[in-house]
Amino acid sequence: MDEPDWAIQEMKGWIGGVTVVWDGGTRVFEVYDPVRLAQTVALEIEQIGRFTAKNLLVVPSVTRENIETAISAIADRGFRAY
Repeated sequence: MDEPDWAIQEMKGWIGGVTVVWDGGTRVFEVYDPVRLAQTVALEIEQIGRFTAKNLLVVPSVTRENIETAISAIADRGFRAY
């Protein structure tokens, strides 16, 4: 994505389908900022009584830099706990 696209994602507070490929496999993350995550959780609980998310990643704000930093930290642990 280019800078304007990243600016839109940061304003939205989430991005889905962040695919990470490494020697051991592939993982697709849903990335949220804390405010948007709280809104999404509240809405889904109100509407369907639960919230679920596979491979949820929460960062301070949805920027390329924050996502890359978080993914790098997870990769350093071998994606084991995620």
